[in-house]
Amino acid sequence: MLSSDHQLLVQLFRDCRQELLSFLLGRLGCAQTADDLCQESFVRLWRSGDLSRIANPRAYLFRTALNLITDHHRCGKNRPSFLADLDEDDPSVLPTEERTGEAATLASEQLDRATAALEELPPLSQRIFYLSRFEGLKQREIAERLGVSLRTVEEHLRRTLLHLNRRVHED
Repeated sequence: MLSSDHQLLVQLFRDCRQELLSFLLGRLGCAQTADDLCQESFVRLWRSGDLSRIANPRAYLFRTALNLITDHHRCGKNRPSFLADLDEDDPSVLPTEERTGEAATLASEQLDRATAALEELPPLSQRIFYLSRFEGLKQREIAERLGVSLRTVEEHLRRTLLHLNRRVHED
């Protein structure tokens, strides 16, 4: 790596690390995963080679982070962070407001209800929801990929979200 590239990377790290961490944490809800993906974003920028050829390194860094979030979700690591990291012997892994067994149980039950509710939906609704929420595609992109109208995608998402909300919050 050239000295100018090294200096640019160090400066970018100083200027953007905290903002990138906040950005990732807001989308992931897990500080540990956000930290891992933040570090990986900088590593990938560093590995990209000659940084002078990148017009906007900050934008490149954030785009890389978004791609890593997508990859993270595709790998099935999209459970709520306090459930994914749950260690029954160490309650400190839970955020303060979630440190009760009751809260963890309720969250687990909601996750189970959401999964069951999704399985009740038609395959097209499930696919549209997956593409929207886990692959991050826009509604127009989903319509093009599946060969359906934008209105169809909108309607399936609307019905899916209503169904999930009803089923997850029913007593």
